[in-house]
Amino acid sequence: MGSAKKKKEKRKDFVKTKLKVGKTKPKPTAHTELGFKAKSIGLPSQSITKSFTSSESFNHHLSLTKHSSASTRKDALLFLLNHLPTAEKIDSSVFTYIAPLISDQSASVRSTLLTLFKAIPREALAPHIHTISIYIRSGLTHLQEDVRADTAKFLNLILKSSDINIPMQLVTRSWISVLTCFGGLFHWDVQPLTAATTQPTSANSAASAKPAKAGAKNKIGGSVSLEGMKNATGHLEALFSFLKLGLSEHLSDEEKARRDLPLCNSDTAKHLLPVNTTAPYARLGLFSANKAMATEDIGARYILVAPILPDILKTLASGRLEGGEIGRICKQLTDFLVDVQTSIESVQ
Repeated sequence: MGSAKKKKEKRKDFVKTKLKVGKTKPKPTAHTELGFKAKSIGLPSQSITKSFTSSESFNHHLSLTKHSSASTRKDALLFLLNHLPTAEKIDSSVFTYIAPLISDQSASVRSTLLTLFKAIPREALAPHIHTISIYIRSGLTHLQEDVRADTAKFLNLILKSSDINIPMQLVTRSWISVLTCFGGLFHWDVQPLTAATTQPTSANSAASAKPAKAGAKNKIGGSVSLEGMKNATGHLEALFSFLKLGLSEHLSDEEKARRDLPLCNSDTAKHLLPVNTTAPYARLGLFSANKAMATEDIGARYILVAPILPDILKTLASGRLEGGEIGRICKQLTDFLVDVQTSIESVQ
């Protein structure tokens, strides 16, 4: 009896089921029912009715600036723009999130970020110029031409700030780095600048350094004309502002009055300590293991720019041939640098 039952069960596996029209196909024996019915779903850590505070909502959208979607990053920046807190509440974490977007792949994200930077109060922007400058230098050397073009807009925004202390932070702390970035854009030989960051540089050795030969490869954009260079005007405006800030003295009326006091010797003014300079002789490397030249005083910046001045002037000479806005900026910058070159030669 038992063996007959087992044989019958074995035969079931080989019996073909007859399908009938209008009848539902039977489910296989291995089928698992996945459907379920519930009147409510409990989410302990989430709620669509939860009300966020302004700071929580701001921090949430700040984290969305790292989202993989460009539209999400743009929407997050728009929220930050419309809900920008006071200057006291804008700390370094804000710039840690938004500064990397200077070289974002999306043009709309970069455009929205530029609008956000313009809306940030100057007093909140000032303490974080060094962090922003790192990503500006990265954007100036980016492989994509449109990213380099938009980065020049961020650089111009800082350099043309109404508060002189904001651009001067960029000039004094990143003089060599920014000039090196411009050298990559305009095809200069920046070897004297890179050597200054690795070797001890004295005033005599830097002043007597022979400039590199400036040939056709040193023209703006190499073989490409300025007219074909995307946002060449923006790059030249940034270069003009940067060099003018770095190679000009910015003294208040009180400081000028102190400098113009009658002195016993007419050459005394040349040897006075620079105003508002924490380490005026740091470029000599007398008391530091780091022999890289400091650029907090104007004298050090004059020394560093001297070897590459011929390259810059040849670059501007080729730019003046383009005419228009580009030619006008090149002429103004040329006139300024000729005066600088004359001052350097008179000191030597």
